Amino acid sequence: MSELYDAYQKYFEIVLAETPELKEIAYQIRYHVLCQEQRIPGFDQSSYPEKLEKDDFDDRAMHAVVMHRPSGKFIGTVRLVLPDVSAPDKPFPVESYTHLDIEYLRNHSVSRLETAEISRFLVIKEFQRRKGDLFREMDENKDKTENTAENNSAAKQKERRVSANITLILMAAVVQMSVKSNTENWLSFISPALNRLLSQVGMDSVPIGPLIECHGLRQPFFAKMTDILIKTHKDYQDVWEILTDQGKILPAKMHT
Repeated sequence: MSELYDAYQKYFEIVLAETPELKEIAYQIRYHVLCQEQRIPGFDQSSYPEKLEKDDFDDRAMHAVVMHRPSGKFIGTVRLVLPDVSAPDKPFPVESYTHLDIEYLRNHSVSRLETAEISRFLVIKEFQRRKGDLFREMDENKDKTENTAENNSAAKQKERRVSANITLILMAAVVQMSVKSNTENWLSFISPALNRLLSQVGMDSVPIGPLIECHGLRQPFFAKMTDILIKTHKDYQDVWEILTDQGKILPAKMHT
């Protein structure tokens, strides 16, 4: 077991929001982040008198929340918008904002029925850059050594991992929901900075549309879950342990 996985298990828990009560917690986090913290245009607090941020895509989505074990607080959420089986051409959220590279998707034989969109990828502000919990013990136990080039390189690598901590846990929630829903392909509509952060820990996505202004610069991206799990297993074993709960959560095709 890696230090990263051990720390994740100690400090955080992923909970699939499969009950009305847990979904309400997800909607509360969304309201808190989008309407109160970020105050994004189009997310006016007065539009949500119940303090729950919901939209029409929630009816065809799976939801997850992340709990911070020491405090018992739910501190993040993510949803996976699934295809409409009765109407496979029904748009995903990203298609409301921009056009996707249909030629790329066609050339890679991407089935919409095996595709879902990662959406409402949110963490409350208090935890967005909280570098302590997940890595404090590792820092406190670190030897006091001189700043050599090797040590500087290791420090930079560790800093990237620290910055990715909550992001990585939300992606583990996405893997859980994807395996449960038989989803293979991921769409996302995110900032290039977030995509770079994910790429630094083996979760590379391909841009499949233009960079546009939408609550900040965003771009549509595409990835295959199995490709990411294969890469992280090979090159980022500790990341793979979190994404798959040490191999307990894998798509059926990776068990054969």
